Amino acid sequence: MLAVHFENGRAELRRVARPRRREGFALIRVLAAGICNTDLELLAGYYGFRGRPGHEFVGEVVEADDRALVGRRVVGEINLACGRCNWCAAGGARHCPRRRVLGIVKHPGAFAELLTLPEKNLHPV
Repeated sequence: MLAVHFENGRAELRRVARPRRREGFALIRVLAAGICNTDLELLAGYYGFRGRPGHEFVGEVVEADDRALVGRRVVGEINLACGRCNWCAAGGARHCPRRRVLGIVKHPGAFAELLTLPEKNLHPV
């Protein structure tokens, strides 16, 4: 599949492997992805980012454990919290010290044909 890759202040279009869906995650075909100032800052070198950006998207679920999600148009919460720390237990998943963040921290983003996110992070629209 095709995906955008940021590295050293450059944006490149690359052919990359299709993401593999894990249990509890959905595979989503990206229909539209927004570019915001965060993406521009990442391109300019903020956070030492290199990888696949994009955290604002609308997509269609292609595969999921919850069959009712397949074919649905969705948006998604970008924080992938650990679910086990004190912050998560107290309902503060956005502050989880081990969280990954779609297109920003350790989880490939939406500037691609496909992405994965936990099913619990999805909101049908």
